[in-house]
Amino acid sequence: MCPAYLYNSPAGVPGDITRTDETNVEPARLIAVSGTFAQAFGIPMKYATGGISQMGVGDAATAFAGVLVREVPAISGNTNQGFDNTVPNPNQINGMAVRGYVSVKCKQGTPARGGTVYVRVEADTGKLVGDFEAVSDTTKSVALTATQATWASDGKDSDNNAELRIAR
Repeated sequence: MCPAYLYNSPAGVPGDITRTDETNVEPARLIAVSGTFAQAFGIPMKYATGGISQMGVGDAATAFAGVLVREVPAISGNTNQGFDNTVPNPNQINGMAVRGYVSVKCKQGTPARGGTVYVRVEADTGKLVGDFEAVSDTTKSVALTATQATWASDGKDSDNNAELRIAR
């Protein structure tokens, strides 16, 4: 039996490529920041010596290099490599979308097609470093330029999933 969607279907799963023909993915090794590897797919990444790492506290918008994406078979950090795990496996090569369309979580604001994408670089109550947002939070977030990324969809689903266009 197929599920029925009465209003809106889900917009995707964070880190999934939404338009495969339009997306370029680079293979890269995850590099830990302060001993911690990236803990989710669909987060903003930057280049690091020997690979890529998650954007962190105080990073400038120019550090943005792409989005960590889910790829088969290396899609999770657990031993059974199941589809249900959302933590990337740092022992395998991962993929970073450097151009194209991916599903991400938009934690603050409502995306508008072509609108500015903000990346949080300072934590706040209920707001984590590395969150994608559709509204500015003064010095606590940085705005990506239209030549880096824009929102590819209007709105987000009930789980805050929205489509992001990486324009590199």
